[in-house]
Amino acid sequence: MPGHSDATGRPRWAPRRITAAALLRGRFTGLTVILLVLLLSGTLVGEHRLREVIVAFAFSVFSLFAIMAVGRRLRVAVIVLAIPTVASHWTLQLSQSVAFRALGFTLVSSFLVFVTFIILITVFRDETVTADTIVGSICAYLLLAISWGSWYTLLVLLSPDAFSVSPGLVAAAGWHAPQSVFMPLMEYYSFTTLTTLGYGDITPITAGARLLSVLEGITGQLYLAILIARLVGMHSARLMKE
Repeated sequence: MPGHSDATGRPRWAPRRITAAALLRGRFTGLTVILLVLLLSGTLVGEHRLREVIVAFAFSVFSLFAIMAVGRRLRVAVIVLAIPTVASHWTLQLSQSVAFRALGFTLVSSFLVFVTFIILITVFRDETVTADTIVGSICAYLLLAISWGSWYTLLVLLSPDAFSVSPGLVAAAGWHAPQSVFMPLMEYYSFTTLTTLGYGDITPITAGARLLSVLEGITGQLYLAILIARLVGMHSARLMKE
């Protein structure tokens, strides 16, 4: 039908193809891959010291990708936050002081929240649905879970009895004072809370743990609802313009 297709004969209402080249060129592809490395290393690497080295290196690379992914106006702010954050993450093993480690955990957690916020704003400001928009949405969702997990780890550092862990999970994964801000069990708990799976093998005990858990559950549902509404709205707006 005249006026209803582009030069290639594809209907104007049809979604744009998401190609491998477009994914590789995306602003958020590198960030997403590194986040997956962080998650897999925390789950699959059993040896503690090796896992800590892999996580610290992956987080350093993540910080570089975050600096490259943001716009020029925010790049300086991200660099200023990234330098002390990466340094604190590498030096977490130097002291067992709760105050020292809490400071390092707070810096990393705050940096993750800041990067998550920037990516969310960028994704929701996009006027068309592209491969980069989709990857950015996935990246933001992963970052939400990892950010909450880092705050849970900080809470466990300050209040070791904040959570009750089932004996089976304790035996399988170990349960001890957090050595890294990316504590595997707390990341696992964060993802099950964000997705509202709720297996029941980790239970929040203190008021602070229960409050954070409720807030994360609400955040996960609101994110999906707002994201879907936004993507549908962008697609509808493009159709109206064409």
